[in-house]
Amino acid sequence: MSFLAKSSIASGLLVALILAQQPSPAAAVPLPRSPNTVRGFFTPLTGANTVLVVWSGAHVESDSVWMGYRVRRTIDGISTEPFGVVGQFKAKNTVTSACLATAQPCDLSHFVNYGTGFFFRGFHNNLTPNGFVINYPPGAPTDNCDSCWVFADPANLGGFTSHYAVTSIDTVHLVGNDFAESPIDPNEIATVEVSGPPANNLEQVAVVPNPFRASAEWDPPGQHHVHFIHLPAGSTVKIFTTNGELVQVLIQDPNANQGGTTGDLEWDLKNADRRDVVSGIYIYHVESPQGHHVNGHFVVIR
Repeated sequence: MSFLAKSSIASGLLVALILAQQPSPAAAVPLPRSPNTVRGFFTPLTGANTVLVVWSGAHVESDSVWMGYRVRRTIDGISTEPFGVVGQFKAKNTVTSACLATAQPCDLSHFVNYGTGFFFRGFHNNLTPNGFVINYPPGAPTDNCDSCWVFADPANLGGFTSHYAVTSIDTVHLVGNDFAESPIDPNEIATVEVSGPPANNLEQVAVVPNPFRASAEWDPPGQHHVHFIHLPAGSTVKIFTTNGELVQVLIQDPNANQGGTTGDLEWDLKNADRRDVVSGIYIYHVESPQGHHVNGHFVVIR
């Protein structure tokens, strides 16, 4: 082999080695970090099926790569793919804080909807004469929070379990054909099931779905359950077969749903021995803490 050929090969190897040691543009830019303390809430002040997703971004917004947020959502039994994007905020967009007690931005003249969701930077007026609208920060709610973020999702479905994740985005650098985005943190997924507040009487007590069909597409595998709705807080629900055999006794807990105070009660279709109930007609008897009673029936189809 000639000297020139050997030199060309050596030069080529040297160039390849140098290029291999150089980080790619994508690898050189770190991904943004995800926000923390993500929680989901529903409240009568926000409308029938509106969920407020709240998080803290104080520790990520100082990063040079932070350029905004994405809110992703999964509705059990409804979403065709997990955690689809339902809202996106870019740092250059203009937002204002949310007045929770009035369910509207504090200053409408400064609120801009860019068609990618309703984002609010901070919240105020969280405390009402009846207590806090949302329990945020968790366990130590405050009336005002300038470092918090709020996303209002008005398109949720009552009675279905929803999971929300919030990620950070970098709108300057691309990964593939999309913005660089932080990974979903499995420890920061907010789960909420929209439902109504406790009722004042037993007039609207019902069971949904009725009939229950185990093969329904909206019923996630292994999560079979029905809901008693419009119950007074603390009601006792007894479930019987048509032969009068007691199947289960349940106590309604208005604080069982992390999203807010509720008049719902979930039953996993298991008897007192933790065995699945069979197909058939079931009778329920509801007694409120005030001693009022109501009866009804529902159907289970396995």
